Amino acid sequence: MKARNAKDYSSNWVQTAVSIVGLLFMILVSFGVLTPAQSAEVQPLIATTLGAVSSAIAGVIAIIGIFFKPSA
Repeated sequence: MKARNAKDYSSNWVQTAVSIVGLLFMILVSFGVLTPAQSAEVQPLIATTLGAVSSAIAGVIAIIGIFFKPSA
């Protein structure tokens, strides 16, 4: 198994967050707090929301990079 470094985690944080949320929903279903149908409905919404947040963060970083571009 390949050792992971900090860059791997920072580039794949959305996948990691979605996996953590999926695990949380699985635990909630096992304790009877949520039904499997509710869990199945909300997981794509969470994944889409985290993807949108990731895109917004990347956009802000790109705009900041444009404004503070080093002069050559």
